[in-house]
Amino acid sequence: MKVRICVVALCLLAFYCSAAYSQTAEWEYKQLYRPSDELLNHYAKNGWEIVAAAGWGGDSNGFYTVFLKRSKLHPLFGTKTPEMPKPEPPPPSKPTCKLTLAQAPVIRGLRLGMTSDELFAIFPADEGEEFNRAQRLKKAELPPYYGYTSFQLDTSRSATRDRFTGIGLLNFGLFDRKVVSIDATYSPAPQFDRPGQLMEIITKQFDLPEFKDWPGYNEYLSNPSLRCEGFTFQVNGYSEYFSISLTDPTYKKIAEDRKKADLAKKREGFKL
Repeated sequence: MKVRICVVALCLLAFYCSAAYSQTAEWEYKQLYRPSDELLNHYAKNGWEIVAAAGWGGDSNGFYTVFLKRSKLHPLFGTKTPEMPKPEPPPPSKPTCKLTLAQAPVIRGLRLGMTSDELFAIFPADEGEEFNRAQRLKKAELPPYYGYTSFQLDTSRSATRDRFTGIGLLNFGLFDRKVVSIDATYSPAPQFDRPGQLMEIITKQFDLPEFKDWPGYNEYLSNPSLRCEGFTFQVNGYSEYFSISLTDPTYKKIAEDRKKADLAKKREGFKL
């Protein structure tokens, strides 16, 4: 440890002696703490030279400082070195699946875009529940919902007998009284050796791109997802129990715009 401290002290002494001597040569100096290679190259392009470096410890948790100098003869002498330019963010990835909303999978007659009346016709309710459904739809039109609400419907109450055999639970998201998301939980389901076996069946029955063409393809990935131009599709689980989530994501921006407009209006009308 004493040796390391001595080395550091000698380096610092050499630097400051050099700095004092160089006053007549009219240099300017700068210190950088743990600079990256990219940052050093950036300063080099702006006329800075490395004078000395001092520190101790390893690369991951050590301390070191790099000392730089720049001559008055350099055209950038005395000017502020600009910040290192930040890398351009990668462009948003485009959906590899070209399927539109109209081509989205239909789950036992349930589809994105169907109206609340069409949905509730499949799951009839008694008078009390009908009233509750109507109240929730009406409430959804107001802040803070801005058009969105959700329903969990009992498959055993379907108007068509055995229509939803194998589906234990159904959740729906509605926006402006149209279905924008469907979550179907299958239980009990057959036993599969790996998620890829289930995905072969799902992609074939729903006319989706082959599983090997999905982003991040892995035969053993238990929550694969696919983003198409008109919808998103995700599977969670694979053996004896799994769920399918189908969503039209366009409603989220509309709801967010409504929220911003509502908040702006409230701010404008606020009086002290």
